[in-house]
Amino acid sequence: MLLLILRLIFFFILTLLLLPFQLLISLFFKKMIYVIPKNYHKLCCKILGIKVKKIGKISNFKPTLFVSNHASYIDIIILSSLFKTSFVAKKEIARWPFLGLLAKLQDTVFIDRNIFSLKTQENLIINHLNKKNNLVIFPEGTSTDGNKVLFFKSALFNIFENKKNPKINIQTITIVYKKVNGIILNRMSRRDITWHSNMELITNFLNLLKKISIEVEVIFDKKFIPKKQLNRKKIAFFCWKNINYNLINILYRKNN
Repeated sequence: MLLLILRLIFFFILTLLLLPFQLLISLFFKKMIYVIPKNYHKLCCKILGIKVKKIGKISNFKPTLFVSNHASYIDIIILSSLFKTSFVAKKEIARWPFLGLLAKLQDTVFIDRNIFSLKTQENLIINHLNKKNNLVIFPEGTSTDGNKVLFFKSALFNIFENKKNPKINIQTITIVYKKVNGIILNRMSRRDITWHSNMELITNFLNLLKKISIEVEVIFDKKFIPKKQLNRKKIAFFCWKNINYNLINILYRKNN
């Protein structure tokens, strides 16, 4: 309980100290908007006891569209601690208390998943990338228990069928939750620390705060530029195949 309380105190102190500076930067110094978030999330990883092992080289080409699996809200903290980027999120998150504000201050692209809003969604993503800003998408459309990768929804890849899209590199990322308190996770214990189904956010977060350490592997595949003849469904499947292979390889082959 003491660990939980101390972590909460450090987390809120850190956030409240940096929040005014990020507000000023977002209003007047847009080019520096990712400096604080990257360092902030590095410190959050230390506060939360998250140990990240990076495998592979992160693309330094701008813009890069990073495509990742999604198992928890702490995926945001993990990825943002490794490189400067914004995220795509459903529009409802913009209205969340506190977390919605933090997302806005990192230049999050909020999208409406309604089928009638696909063109607007596509334009928002293209406009962001045209500014040479990186972007992370989670094409599963939801978070999972970390034991599998759901088939990707191809709508987020519509930009590659748009003639106005910029020259975009894609890099796939696989996030694997490996250990808690030094103990290798199995299928059931991994479900306990990821955020999925109808889990309560606050309850799940408090549960994470009680863990001494969480070890995560983040695999960066080689970047690639999609060929013009590839449509959104082919690109979505290619990305899913890379990430699914990595997850299966690490969880089920290395541990056996």
